[in-house]
Amino acid sequence: MKIAVLLRNDLRLHDHPALSQAKLDGEVLPIYILEADLGAAFKYWTHRNLKSFQASIRELGGELYVSSTPLAETVKELKKVSAIDAVYFNRSYHPHQRVRDEELSKQWFDDGLAVKTFEGTMLLPPWDSVKENGEPYKVFTPFYNHFRTKNIPQVVPRIREVKFAKVTTSVKCISTDINTLQLVPSIKWTDGIDEAWPAGEEAAIDLVKTFIDEDLAAYKTKRDFPAISGTSRISPYLAIGALSVRSVYHYALKMQPNVSEAFIRQLVWREFAYQTIVHYPHTTSKPLNENFLKFPWLNNEVYYQKWCVGQTGIPLIDAGMRELWSTGFMHNRVRMNVASYLTKHLLVDFTKGMSWFSDTLIDSDIANNSFGWQWASGSGADAAPYFRIFNPYLQSQKFDGEALYIRKWVPELRLLSNKDIIEPDQASEDALEEAGVVLGETYPYPVVIHKVGRERALLAYKEVKNKG
Repeated sequence: MKIAVLLRNDLRLHDHPALSQAKLDGEVLPIYILEADLGAAFKYWTHRNLKSFQASIRELGGELYVSSTPLAETVKELKKVSAIDAVYFNRSYHPHQRVRDEELSKQWFDDGLAVKTFEGTMLLPPWDSVKENGEPYKVFTPFYNHFRTKNIPQVVPRIREVKFAKVTTSVKCISTDINTLQLVPSIKWTDGIDEAWPAGEEAAIDLVKTFIDEDLAAYKTKRDFPAISGTSRISPYLAIGALSVRSVYHYALKMQPNVSEAFIRQLVWREFAYQTIVHYPHTTSKPLNENFLKFPWLNNEVYYQKWCVGQTGIPLIDAGMRELWSTGFMHNRVRMNVASYLTKHLLVDFTKGMSWFSDTLIDSDIANNSFGWQWASGSGADAAPYFRIFNPYLQSQKFDGEALYIRKWVPELRLLSNKDIIEPDQASEDALEEAGVVLGETYPYPVVIHKVGRERALLAYKEVKNKG
C-alpha cells in the first residue's frame, strides 16, 4: 500500500505518529502541502525547516515532496495516477483546516482511499481534557488540576528506516524543490532570524535538552527577565513541529522531576489555548466574551503603526516591538506588556495586534496567538481582569532594572541612566542633552502616557462591564 503522509507543522522524525504508522503499513510518500494565509516570518521559518527536514528524509533514502496546489487537488491527482492508496496525517486544530480535513477525509474514504488521523500536536486530544459533563474549561487552574491527573501517552520511536513510495514524473503538482513554494521574501529582511534561530529538528532537540538539563531549575525565577537567558525558547520549534510537545513533557519530568512544575504548567497553558480554539473556533476573529462585541475601540491607525514599528515613546514597548521585527520573536513578559499597551492604553482592537503578531512571529500559532491576545485584552478564557493594566514603567523597573533589554533594542537611549531610560520624557533637559537624546527627533514622545491611558481604559472597560 502506498501511503501519502500529509505533513503540516510536524517536520520531525521523532514522535511522529502518522509517519510511524505509515512506515509499518506500507510504502511512504511524505508530502508537505502549503496552506494559505501563513505569515511572512512563519513562511520563511517554514522554508528553513523544510530544508532541514528534506535532508533528514534523504538520509533515510527518500524524498520530501512539496505542493502549492490545494490539498484536495493534490490528493486527487496522486490518486488519479495510482501514486497512493491511503492518506495519513496528524490532525490540525486550525478551525478552517479542521473542518476541511474532516470533509475531505470522508470524501477520500468514499473514493476508496484508506484514511487515518493521529494526535501529533497536543499532549492529549482536546476531547480528552474536558469536564465530566463534556463541557470545556474556561478557567485555567481547574483545567490544569484536571489535566495533571491524566496519563500522557509516551512518544513513538524516532523514524530510522522507511520504505518510500516511488512517484512517476506524470504527477505535475508535486516537486522535490522547496523553492517552488516561494516562501523566501524577495527583499531580504531575514538576517536577524538567521542569526538568532538555527532551523531543524536536531537544533531543536539540542536546545531543549540543554535547557532542561542545565537551566530548568532556574526557570521559575528567571523566566520573566527579558535581558537574560531564562526561558526555553522552544516555541518556534513547537510551532513548526520540529519538536514534539509530548517528547518535551516526558523528558522534563524524567530528567528534572523535582523542579519541572513551572515549565510543565506552561506546556499545559499551551494545551488550554488549543482546547479553547477547538471548542470556540470563532475566537480567532471575535471575542469569547460577547460583551466585548460592543467595546468602544478607538483604533487610531497612526498609534497602531507607531506600535508596530516600535516608536510609541515607551521604551519597554518599543524594545519588544523591535526585537520582534529583527528576530521574529519576543520575550513572553514583554509580549504581555506590548499587548496590554495596544489594547488598553491605545484602545486598539486585539485582532489588529493578533494580525501583526501572525505576520511577524516565527512561532506564529493560531491557537496561542488568538488565546494570548484575548487574555491580554480581557475578552477571552481566564482573561486578565479588566482593571489589570500593565504599567510599562514599573514592569521595566521590576524585570529590566539595569535596562539591558531596553539598551539592546532602543540603542538611541543607551546613555541615559537606568532611571531615566525607563521614562525618558520625565528626564531632565541636562540628562537628555548629555545622553544625546532629543525627544521628538531622536526618540519620540509617548503617544499615550501610562496615567492617561490607564484612566481612559478603565472608563472603556467599565462601560462594557456595565452593559454586560
